[in-house]
Parts: sequence; structure tokens; C-alpha cells
Amino acid sequence: MKIKRLVIENFKSIERIELSEPNPFTVFVGPNGSGKSNIFEALEFVNLNYKLGSQGALSVMGGWDSIRNRHRSHELFKSIIEFADYEISIDPAKSEKTDVLSYIYSMPLVEGIHMHPNDSLNKKQFINGFTRLFVKNNQIVKISLNDNQRLSLSAANLEKVLKRILSDQTLRAEIFEWLDLFVPGFRAVEVDDRDELHWFEESIPDYFTKDLISDGTYNILAMLAAVYQSDDKPQFLCIEEPENGLHPQVAGELVDFFRIMCEERGHYIWLNTHSQSMAARVKPEEFVIVEKKQGATVTRQFRKEDFHGMRVDEAWLTNALNGGLAW
Repeated sequence: MKIKRLVIENFKSIERIELSEPNPFTVFVGPNGSGKSNIFEALEFVNLNYKLGSQGALSVMGGWDSIRNRHRSHELFKSIIEFADYEISIDPAKSEKTDVLSYIYSMPLVEGIHMHPNDSLNKKQFINGFTRLFVKNNQIVKISLNDNQRLSLSAANLEKVLKRILSDQTLRAEIFEWLDLFVPGFRAVEVDDRDELHWFEESIPDYFTKDLISDGTYNILAMLAAVYQSDDKPQFLCIEEPENGLHPQVAGELVDFFRIMCEERGHYIWLNTHSQSMAARVKPEEFVIVEKKQGATVTRQFRKEDFHGMRVDEAWLTNALNGGLAW
């Protein structure tokens, strides 16, 4: 999967943003309220259009009034995800509807999911492989998932998904290697027949249940499950604030993990974060600043030479990039 261009228009605080050839591993940073989550939510909305049809997706999102841009309330939502061989688009220019509500409730290009054998592989990967993840944030869950195939937005079904993944001995060994790196004293993790999580640590004979492990440990388990949940199929993962509950050194190590998973498994993994330790491990071309100008979300991509030899976090937090700070 290779994205050539992403355009989002008229979604919440976004009037128009465009990313050109964004990296498979991309990190979005910016102050609170700048619109980082709105980018991920707009992608979620496009994905839901293909799965539920436009009326279903709009209903799940809370209606037109919940997603419209307040400064351009009569402008229509538009999204283009351009791949090398296919374009996923919701584009009012291709519709005969000119009235906002008539258009938004008809969206003729995406009335439900229609997958055919000759469909673009990129289309299949975006539709079937998209997951937005914000661990334990139940307030923004739109569709509750309770099976063992794909994590829900809040990872509420982690035990079921993790149990399936760990039944594959190759994946189990690989996940254990990463957990050994991320969590000091880790010995093993399992999910029993009642779908109860058991966490084992060195030098402690008994196991810990989910309510006894730290939020950071649970967050790590959820992110590992998200990366491995599709077996060998590429995914598009949008992970919000992955640093929650994590030691700064572990948060930094996760950057390398996500990059490796993009390279080895063909994933797109996009993060939004406030973590300096994560930004310190990011490459310039993987870095996107998000901020608001006159109430509208704007984004900026970078090249290696834009950082003048500084680490990404140094350039960002010393304001050498002229933006992306809280004040």
C-alpha cells in the first residue's frame, strides 16, 4: 500500500489539508485542540462510508452537524486518498447534488461496501485493514466490537483478539520478544478459556489479572495486538497518544517498533503524540506538525534538510520549525 496524496476538506476544524506522499510511518504533533484527532476521525469516517454507506456512517458520527466545519458550514465534505492504482474519494464535484444535506445523505460513490475480485489491492487494504485506536477511551467509541478479529477503538475486546493471536506460536514468540524489551521483568502473558488476561512476571509465582497490571502495560499489549491482528495482511492503523502510561524510554522504543512493522509487514501506522521522547526518534520525513491558524487546522510536512542537523524534538521544541508549540 502506497499513498501518493491525501486530501481532507470541511471536516470539523479542517478546512483543507493535503499530505503529499506521506510516509507509511508518520507522527503528527501539535498543541491540544489543533486537530490531530480530527485527521484520524476523518479517515475513520471515509472508512465507515465504505462499510456502512453514507447514511449509516453519518448516523454513527452523530449527524452532519457533528462533523461540519463551522467556518464553512455550507461547504461539502471532501476526501481523496490517492494510491498508485486507485483513488478512494468522496468528492462533491462528481455529484449532481448541490444542497449540503442532499449531498451528504446521498454520496453516490460510497453507498455501502462492494468488494470485487478485481478491486484494487490498496482499496481492499484501506477498507478491511483500517483501525483507529485510543486505548481505554470509551467515550469516543462509535461502533462496539466484541469479536476476536479486530480491536475496537478503545481496545475493549483486547482479550479476545490477543487470545487468537497468541494461538499462533510464531506470532506468540515474536510478541514475547517485544514485551521482553518493553516491560522489565516480563515472563509471559496468556488469555484463559474465560477470556481472562493473565500476566506473569519474573520471580513472582502467581499471575496478575487485567485490573492489577499498569495502564502502560495494558496500552503496550493493545498496540501489539493491533499490529499483529491481521496476521500477514497490511493495515492502516491510526493510534492516538500511544505514550499514555509509558516510561519515556519505552515510548521512544515504540517508534522503532512501529517503523519496523511498517517496513516488514507493509503497514501504514500513523500516530499523534505530545511525547518528546517519541519525537526524538522520528525522522524528519516522518514528522508532521499540526496547528491552527485563524481557527483552521493546517499541516506541514518536512524534508531532512529542514532540520539543519538537529534532532526532530530539538527542532520542534526550540521552535526552529516555527510552529507546533502550545504557545
